[in-house]
Amino acid sequence: MKKAILVAASIMTISTPALAGPTCSPGDDRAQILASATIGDVHPAWRGGKRVGYGWSLQVRRNAHDDAGITYHVGDLYDTRGKLSTRNVFAIDSEWDCGP
Repeated sequence: MKKAILVAASIMTISTPALAGPTCSPGDDRAQILASATIGDVHPAWRGGKRVGYGWSLQVRRNAHDDAGITYHVGDLYDTRGKLSTRNVFAIDSEWDCGP
């Protein structure tokens, strides 16, 4: 019995993707979706006034910094239904709430 539980747990661990960082939500609807660690470098998929709403989330993989010392989250953006919207986006740390 213990062996079967161990095998099942191992399979679940292998099939479940490891999350690298926190899941964050926008602090307000003016949060920018950027293409690089540069303020104003709006991601091509987000040009034209498209905004991120409160129900969106960012799965953070890593952080980056610009020359001014501003911290950016780098990760994948998910819509309000939990569907992947845009991969490899940059988001200014101060515009997102990443919890404790």
